[in-house]
Amino acid sequence: MAISPGYFLRETWSSFRRNWVMSLVAVSIIYISLLLVGAFFLTSSVLNEIVSSFEAKVQVQVFLKDGALPADVESLQADIQKIPNVKSITYITKAQALERFKERTKNTPQLVEQLRGNPLPASIEVALSKPREVQGVVDAIVKDANLAKVVKNPDDPLASDIRYGQNVVENLFKATGIVRVFAAAFLILLLVVSLVLIGNTIRLAIYSRRREIGIMRLVGASNWFIRTPFLLEGVLQSLIGSVLALLTLIAAQAFIVPWLQDNLKFLPVSIGGLTVAQLAALLIFSGILIGLLGSGTAVRRYLKV
Repeated sequence: MAISPGYFLRETWSSFRRNWVMSLVAVSIIYISLLLVGAFFLTSSVLNEIVSSFEAKVQVQVFLKDGALPADVESLQADIQKIPNVKSITYITKAQALERFKERTKNTPQLVEQLRGNPLPASIEVALSKPREVQGVVDAIVKDANLAKVVKNPDDPLASDIRYGQNVVENLFKATGIVRVFAAAFLILLLVVSLVLIGNTIRLAIYSRRREIGIMRLVGASNWFIRTPFLLEGVLQSLIGSVLALLTLIAAQAFIVPWLQDNLKFLPVSIGGLTVAQLAALLIFSGILIGLLGSGTAVRRYLKV
């Protein structure tokens, strides 16, 4: 005999209402857990974008001494261009360096007014294909024989003649890595609590319907006929929690992201439509999975059919 899907939906909703206190607690915990999961996901996306923007700006600057022979500078440029991982090189004259300084300090013109002449050196800027591997490029430049001919401090060029941002990027990656480890551990704990609460809710639902279940066994109802409403109840609890978490995060980012963009203009803070779609898929899928695991575990443990 064919069973209408509407029967399972009605039974699921009836059990949900009958145990509404435990259902509400389970939904609340799932909501909080998935809210934190979603917040962690969005924060990671923003952090990855910020780190990528800093990473893209990592370059090696070689400051040249005044009076360096053009032939020696060109020879050094040719050698640097041959180094693996070097994307491009740009020669910055003293005049160009001064113009850049004026542009960066246009809000404080007194700094430029205090300059006597042009104390800024010419330089070679090296862009990288793989910014995380900047140290290898620096080591190759330091070993180049032509470097000593064009810098002020050939004995220790790393002290003042070569600048690169590797330490900043490494520290940023370390910090974000530590945050992710602690956040992941906390989220796993919350998800375990969610599974336990769903299991307890289904256990109560099974207990409250024990007589009805006994009658269904007597009339020959199949295992899946008895189990399906309880499985669906766990999924329903999780879906409600995941949808609420998703709506909360979408509403929050609509206010928080514009505020960050206005107050932290130097950081590329943005959340695109693709990120929101990935967030929705993550929360809905996680909700269904949590519901099935929690209710499935309870059904196997407490419902012997």
